[in-house]
Amino acid sequence: MNKENFHMLEEEIRGKLLLPYLNDLGIDLSQIKLEESFTIQLGKTKHLIKGRADILCKANGKNLFIIELKSDSINISQKDIDQGISYSRALIDDIAPFTLITNGKTTRIFDSISRKELTGTKISENSDFWKNDYTLSTDVELRIRYEALKNFVSLSPENLKLFCEKQVSDRMQSIVGSISSPTSKFVKDLFLSRDDLQSDFLRFLKSDAKVYGLVGAAGVGKTNAICSLALSHLEKQFVFFYNAIIINKSPLDLISKDLNGEFSSKTESSTVLKKLDELGRFIDKDIIIFIDGIDECSNPKIYLELSEIALAVRNLERVKLCISCKSNIWSNVLEVKGSKTHLYEELCIFHKPNKNLNFNPGFLLNGFNDDELVKLIPIYRNAFGFKGEISLDLLKELRNGFFLRIFSEVYADQEVPSNIDDKELIQKYINKSLSITELGIQAGIRILAKIGKSLVNRNYTRLEADLDDSIDSIALLEELNFPFQEIFPEDLFSRNLLIRSNNKESETVNFYYSKIRDYIICFHSLKLDQLNNEQFYEIQEKLYQNHIGSSALDFYASNCSNLHKSVIIQFKKDKALQYVEAYDNYLDENFNKYKNLFDPKTVGKIGIIIPRDLIKGDGYAFCHLDENFENRVFQEDLTDPFLDLNRDDFMKMGVNTVYGTLKSFLIPDQSRKIKENLFKQLETLVKKGRLTTYDSDFLLFERLSLIVYFYFEQLGYGSKLNDFHIPRIDAIYPIDLNELKNRVYKLRAHYHFKLRMGLSSDRLLKEVQEAIEKNIEIPKLTFSGTIAIFEELFKIVDILLVRGYVKLDNHYLPVPDKKISDAKNLYDQDRAINLGFIRINQFSESRAKEYVESFFKQLEVCYKNFVDDNFPNFKNRFEFYNNCPHEYFFYLNSEQILKPGSFFGYRSSRTGKVEIHYSSISPKEAFYTEIAFNVDGLQVLMPFSFDKIISNSNQSQYEMAHPFDRLKTPKIDEFSILRNWVYKFLRKDLKLLFDEYKEP
Repeated sequence: MNKENFHMLEEEIRGKLLLPYLNDLGIDLSQIKLEESFTIQLGKTKHLIKGRADILCKANGKNLFIIELKSDSINISQKDIDQGISYSRALIDDIAPFTLITNGKTTRIFDSISRKELTGTKISENSDFWKNDYTLSTDVELRIRYEALKNFVSLSPENLKLFCEKQVSDRMQSIVGSISSPTSKFVKDLFLSRDDLQSDFLRFLKSDAKVYGLVGAAGVGKTNAICSLALSHLEKQFVFFYNAIIINKSPLDLISKDLNGEFSSKTESSTVLKKLDELGRFIDKDIIIFIDGIDECSNPKIYLELSEIALAVRNLERVKLCISCKSNIWSNVLEVKGSKTHLYEELCIFHKPNKNLNFNPGFLLNGFNDDELVKLIPIYRNAFGFKGEISLDLLKELRNGFFLRIFSEVYADQEVPSNIDDKELIQKYINKSLSITELGIQAGIRILAKIGKSLVNRNYTRLEADLDDSIDSIALLEELNFPFQEIFPEDLFSRNLLIRSNNKESETVNFYYSKIRDYIICFHSLKLDQLNNEQFYEIQEKLYQNHIGSSALDFYASNCSNLHKSVIIQFKKDKALQYVEAYDNYLDENFNKYKNLFDPKTVGKIGIIIPRDLIKGDGYAFCHLDENFENRVFQEDLTDPFLDLNRDDFMKMGVNTVYGTLKSFLIPDQSRKIKENLFKQLETLVKKGRLTTYDSDFLLFERLSLIVYFYFEQLGYGSKLNDFHIPRIDAIYPIDLNELKNRVYKLRAHYHFKLRMGLSSDRLLKEVQEAIEKNIEIPKLTFSGTIAIFEELFKIVDILLVRGYVKLDNHYLPVPDKKISDAKNLYDQDRAINLGFIRINQFSESRAKEYVESFFKQLEVCYKNFVDDNFPNFKNRFEFYNNCPHEYFFYLNSEQILKPGSFFGYRSSRTGKVEIHYSSISPKEAFYTEIAFNVDGLQVLMPFSFDKIISNSNQSQYEMAHPFDRLKTPKIDEFSILRNWVYKFLRKDLKLLFDEYKEP
């Protein structure tokens, strides 16, 4: 059949092709109309089919046939049939009951609903759709139309691209535009692809992960970025795009609508996604759903719905989700009523926790880098026509995409001044924006000023104070005395001056860009430029109470008069002095015994270093200070002090840490920040086991005995002692302390003359012997390694001698009473046996019980001594300490203390002394019932193994209290049992203090 001229064919189509079927259907030839173009419905998208190959036949105004005309040189294929039936099913009004495919030689006809071939049959009798007068149930029609869409997009890449382009175009319509449209968030002519984001997103598409999170501050370019991602994947994937700001229902409802309405009248969300997955598998393409600005969605349930969507796509093969959100709202999105959502779980599969997002998962989009700016400035210069050079300082400000847009709009077709301040730029942008609104400049600024004042005066919690937080819109309207049911003028949002956010169950309002907020607060809400010096000095402390006030002051410092700059400088100096004095005093009052372990690691007076430039500079550092030096505040360059190899001034001043911001001490309540800082340091010290005491004899005995045991040969006692996975510590007794002191003295003298004095071997022995004979005082050795251990031993021996100890006859705890050979035989019988089992089996049952009773009595004495010495001002808040002495209850497996599977607990003693009870209650009964608490009155119940009080080998590094800082002494660590248990209870007692003073 020749298709060169449709009009030549029309009579042939009517008379030869259709007449037999029209007669069968009882339709007169005069009642039909042929249309060479028709419209099909693809989801909510309408698409015009136009050309001589596809013809719609109508009868009395109703769709009847879709006719597919093929060249006579082409055989009719299944693809031709599928396309024709898809057109019939997707027609915008009625589904055409019949689809006719012909190449002039062969003609085939099909039922468009059932897809059954009707060629050679009476079509009027074989089409239920025709017989029922075009009537289908809703569910069947929806299924039919969905299959039409599925077939249409699978027929060719062009069809798929056509559908996606139309869907994305429709959904992006409200945010895409030109530079002449002030409300356009995505201007293609200004867009620059972010290479790091693109490569990260490609990795995501290749991974098995299902959910991607794009997060960033307002104005950084999230909408531009996610629009670009969607557009760049139109050809290779099946793309859906949604702008959350206009979503007032579930995203799944919109997806369903975009795919020919509801899939079913009883559709569940999981069904929609399963249908999508089926579609993806059918066309062998990934389905990517992009949702921009979820924090701006008016649907209050959006976060829960996204969580459920994330859960649903977890097990789907071809569906992926990409969402964008402002960084200050991100935590709220990922947590509901204190629990992490499924969205959080799915994001964690691809994204690592980001410390700049409160350790939440997500890709953090930052401002433009140098390379991106080099490419962007010419683009914006060409689009807006601004002229002249841009200074380096201004270039740094233009890293923020929104600020770059502000700058470009304000100086469009103008010469860029050599000096531009933020105030002037923001002021011009606000005036220009408001001047073209119905609201006007004065009324607009008046509303913005009230909002700014409300934000800065708000009573923030400690957690909120450091956040760039929004404020509930209803509460704000009430606070501003707006009339009932009045809303904020829409012009303020459309011109990107304000922004709405969905903060869980309420809508919140904030300024779109922080610099606009800062300008409004400084020059309109508080009118800082109109305050005298005294008033301005006083208001600074109030503003530093929260992030918003602090940010406003930073903005003002760059744009205020020189007189006010001098007030800012003096205020910061005064606060620095208050802070260092209070910090030093707190250390002296509470941690004086080990003050040198805290920053800046000195027992003496502490000074503080602040930046030379207190307007632009930031950070501070503590330093050592001579007692006679009156000045405590120093100004230095704090830029990379430890990276500049030519600088040693900080090292000489004893600086260990440079803190990133001095704002922590500009607030009214410095004491809170001081405690947060010091208790954070204390928590680290406790984790590392850095605290010790010399007031506990038993802790000294433990350390002394372990050093002597494991350094037996070096101390000159004899060859290495024989044991099997547990020290046979009784072998070192008795210990003559004076003799031990001489042995250690000899070692110290040896190290002194060899390492410190550098004597040769032939003189070394002579000098050591002479030192012993004359009892020459050897200065304290500060070397690391083994000598540090001997130096500690020397100190311990001296302390014990002063306390009247001369000879230690026996070990302070009962020792193993079974033969080493028995343990070795046990091991030889089963080399896979647990070493803990080997250790405990070197004790008899009776000896083990003796050990338990002695251990817990000595432990309580050690703990009391340790806390009294290190925490005199805090011990009244230590629960375990204040309940001493305790009674310990053991619930033993088969009433044997050496058997695993036991439990133990304790309560404050009712007899005034430490007591041990072996209960007849089984471990299982103690654990699964309340009897241990209700009857025995226990405060704590925990698993017990005898191995835990004879060895630390099963303890984690966090639980291990290393006796020697920065020294590897694994054997001493393993058997410093009393010390480790002291730290176990210390961590429990300190937890409340650590939690109370934890940084928000």
